[in-house]
Amino acid sequence: MKKKLIFKSSLYLFMLFGLLFLNSCEKDSAPLDQPIYSNQVNFQVAYDEAFENSVYPSLILGLANYSARSGESFDLFKYSMVNPTEHTEVKVELQPSLINNESAFHAHLDTVDKERAFSPMINWNYENLKSLKQPGTVDLSFACYINGEETDNKSLRLNYRSVNECVYGFIDDDGNYIDLGWMFAAYVNENNPAIDNFLQEALYHHVVDAFTGYQVSKEEVMKQVFAIWNTLQLRNVKYSSITATSNPSQKVFSQYVRSFDEVYQNSQANCVDGSVFLASVLMKIDIKPFLVLIPGHMYMGFYTSEDKTDFELLETTMVGDINLNEIYEANGLVYNLNKYLGYLSLDTYNRYLNGYATLEDLKKEISYNSFLKAINQNISSWNYNRAAFNNPENKQYQIFDISELRKIVQPIGI
Repeated sequence: MKKKLIFKSSLYLFMLFGLLFLNSCEKDSAPLDQPIYSNQVNFQVAYDEAFENSVYPSLILGLANYSARSGESFDLFKYSMVNPTEHTEVKVELQPSLINNESAFHAHLDTVDKERAFSPMINWNYENLKSLKQPGTVDLSFACYINGEETDNKSLRLNYRSVNECVYGFIDDDGNYIDLGWMFAAYVNENNPAIDNFLQEALYHHVVDAFTGYQVSKEEVMKQVFAIWNTLQLRNVKYSSITATSNPSQKVFSQYVRSFDEVYQNSQANCVDGSVFLASVLMKIDIKPFLVLIPGHMYMGFYTSEDKTDFELLETTMVGDINLNEIYEANGLVYNLNKYLGYLSLDTYNRYLNGYATLEDLKKEISYNSFLKAINQNISSWNYNRAAFNNPENKQYQIFDISELRKIVQPIGI
């Protein structure tokens, strides 16, 4: 009996000691559902304040190649944390969303209690970004891991803008205006498959037999550009001044730019749309274009020689001054020709009346003379503002050489 009492007493003491030990462990350790180091790490995620929580697909797409080559992240996102211990392996995971694929950031930290900030590379979903035609909202989820253990997670709600919204400038955190006018070059899309159809359409009208770039004389280069102009007029492309966006920002400045397909299918263009459309086709046929920006307006130029020693200017909005389709023959009469007699020579008109020229010949001459008028439209303005174009500080007067800008800006692919 005495042995049994001793055994029971020892058992009770052992159980009591175990309970005390467990209670002590619970007081000293974190709850199971609380991540380790969460208070010490102070993990934070921030988006560039200059863009006011808005993602601009045109910027991401236009600078994608440059970002890949240079390894630049453009500091759109910033991760910050305090290192809780020596020799820490940090990983931050960004979950997939409408605008990005799964993205992981890794770093090795040595100094304890030192706050560190990083600008991660984001694995963007480029195909989705191209398809964003209207503004919307997206939620991003971030998780921070220390030495393989999740310590914290954050959520960030951002707005996204239409891919047609070209950011041409913004105010940075120091109040300085940052010019991004060269981003208009991202809307010049020489890779658009529809250009081949457009060029076939242009060849059908027999202005030129082939598009050969600079392999011919300056006169033939001009003829190739006119063939494009003539085809746009036969498609009855009209000037449309739509440029405004729904962007409420007072710090980010943007303009709506139609894609190549929108101009091609809808036959509407403003000064920027028409210029980037024509520049896209010229780039495709290896004639080098440039965009000319002046206050409140844009027109296009193109080099007539491969070495860029000669060039011409072109007022693209004037393509809609002529409606070739309203000139037609019926019952032995020609209708609406009187509106365009200023674009016809007397010789051609008489040849038509005497049966030696066709109505198509008349339309081609009308179109060509409207082309020459558009070529001459901006010469005096160009000469007058030459000093402003040569002043790099004057951001209201700029020339954007597309082939040169291709080293930085790629077509956004819309």
